[in-house]
Amino acid sequence: MRKIGLLLALVLFCLPVGASAHRLIDANEAVSVARSDLTIVPTIEWNRISQRPGRNAERWTLDGELLNDVLFFAEVENGDTLFREVNRRETPMPEFSNSMLLVDLPDYLESSLRIAKGVATFEVTSVEPVTFLGQNSVRFEFSTLGADDLNRRGIAVATIIEGELFMMLYEAPSIYYFDRNRGDFEQLVASAHFD
Repeated sequence: MRKIGLLLALVLFCLPVGASAHRLIDANEAVSVARSDLTIVPTIEWNRISQRPGRNAERWTLDGELLNDVLFFAEVENGDTLFREVNRRETPMPEFSNSMLLVDLPDYLESSLRIAKGVATFEVTSVEPVTFLGQNSVRFEFSTLGADDLNRRGIAVATIIEGELFMMLYEAPSIYYFDRNRGDFEQLVASAHFD
């Protein structure tokens, strides 16, 4: 009888953690992201991770955030950070400034990733002007080496609208996963609009 009670307690203790970790995002249905009017229409199913990386952020993945990580940042205002503070006293997160220019955004992302994810190296490999959400925007690709000694590649598309930052970011290991899901991320960017 005691074994059944222990087993039941273990199941009840573990169930909420596993059940609330992800939420399935259905394919071909519009979904608002990052507690904003930014809306995405994915063509494949994604997993939304329930713990937000920041106040104005949301994370999606297919196979786990270490293998394919899509981040949405929306309505980031002057003084806001992209990610939650890790250690405010020792290494405070850089704050967004509405006086930033589009060309400042790769450096802003680099500073944020170094603190939030422990990125050791960050190299911007390309930068180009694009249109995103109907606005002049910047698209840049980058490579990183994290604390786990795994080389990753990433893409970010960002714009500033009426002093607020909107950014979509994709990051995955250079080997296999980056190329495998690059098109899936590009589709998310293409579907982005305001509801």
